[in-house]
Amino acid sequence: MLKLTPLYILILGVSLALGITLQEAYQNASPGLGYDRLVLLNPDSIYTGGLNIVDEKVGIKGFGAIIDLNNDSISVTGQSIIDLDGCVIINGAAGLYLDGPVVSRVSQCTFYGNQYGILIKSGDASIVVYNTILAHQFRYGFACQKSTQRILYYLDAFQNTQGNYVEWCPG
Repeated sequence: MLKLTPLYILILGVSLALGITLQEAYQNASPGLGYDRLVLLNPDSIYTGGLNIVDEKVGIKGFGAIIDLNNDSISVTGQSIIDLDGCVIINGAAGLYLDGPVVSRVSQCTFYGNQYGILIKSGDASIVVYNTILAHQFRYGFACQKSTQRILYYLDAFQNTQGNYVEWCPG
């Protein structure tokens, strides 16, 4: 059990006070590694709020950083590519929401306490998820249409209120 010393509480408070929004980190990101925007997060900061990505190639490298979505989502639509690596994503409507012919890769992330961990609305999206935890979502850990192309490796989904996995047919 973690003991919260006064120094730890002070450091945590400073980290929270210095946190920036995920939108600001995205806007400040430069191209790199083949992405239109390569977002490099600081693991000592807490990033807040959601993010909307439309028709862009985006890489988000979290290095263990916490993203507190405040009931928003990381929403990716259109002809987009999203690579999400090493992030802890909490308190979202959907931790990751995909709609349209989005190509996504999620690796070494933790989704905790969202409505949905990963929600894929479109059947023409594709996703690869590996070494990822989906725990304690208020609805489903992973939800997609039956026609969604998906590859799931070493996905640990547990204690998601309505189920760990669900797929459905539109209509």
